[in-house]
Amino acid sequence: MTSRRTRLAPSPTGALHIGNASSFLINWAIARKYDWEILLRMEDLDGPRKKGETIQTSIDILTWLGIDWDGEMILQSEGIQHSRDALKSLINQNLAYHCELTRKEIDAVASAPHGTAKQRNNSIRQNNIHKHNKQEVPLCTNWRFTASHCSMQLEDMCCTTSPQIVESDFVIWTKSNSPSYQLAVVVDDHRQGITDVIRGNDLFHSAALQSQLYEALGWNIPTWWHLPLVLGADKKRLAKRHGDSRLETFRNEGIPPERIIGLIATWCNIQDNLTPMNAITFCKELDVPSIPKKNKIFTQKEKQWLFDF
Repeated sequence: MTSRRTRLAPSPTGALHIGNASSFLINWAIARKYDWEILLRMEDLDGPRKKGETIQTSIDILTWLGIDWDGEMILQSEGIQHSRDALKSLINQNLAYHCELTRKEIDAVASAPHGTAKQRNNSIRQNNIHKHNKQEVPLCTNWRFTASHCSMQLEDMCCTTSPQIVESDFVIWTKSNSPSYQLAVVVDDHRQGITDVIRGNDLFHSAALQSQLYEALGWNIPTWWHLPLVLGADKKRLAKRHGDSRLETFRNEGIPPERIIGLIATWCNIQDNLTPMNAITFCKELDVPSIPKKNKIFTQKEKQWLFDF
């Protein structure tokens, strides 16, 4: 096994849908194809009260698709102390500050007619720096990262890249006394030795923010792989208005996982026609450079094919 490592990181905040299946299957296939290690991490910081049930459903769905991983599942919520330590490091470097402004209030300042965007953001930073004890992180308050306001050109293995503009500081610790997504994912990926982050291209801008955090903490930035999304007919992210695309529904209806995988295989240019395929064959046939860069549309015709078995 090589020294490269990736992770599957579902969240129990919502049911997995066919777009999630596409991202997770491609992630898994790339790792298995190149003999990387794969971790399973449940990003449960914002999960529902019944986390146990939703987490187990996610595990069952991944297993149903033929996706496996190495070692035991990791719960993100069990590593909050590591994020707290990272926050303290940033505070000690004067790279984080208290800010009690709401998002609406920050947006109001940022859109004010006077001064440049950089000047307005700097005014938020300067006016809200709190004289704090560097040995103690206050609870239940927002902390913002003093980001470099700039245009960043990121390298990516899948996505057609464009300059990502970081225009403002961003929250890294929330009033609920927990790390934000941006900080938690950086801390967890670093401490778990993740070398390759494979996820949907809706998080490409987050890679710019996270890259700044990696640099501030003195850590190596992982290799980015941002995959095309699966969208509804209106070219928007899958939602209830597009009908039921939940994997649990498909499984309960008796749809074989090979039909889900066969559909994803057409989206990945593995095959031209809709034909069932298992995960092992998908992994074998996947040509990584041929993974499309453009988002895919989940059509009604394709959904109907899933049920025609």
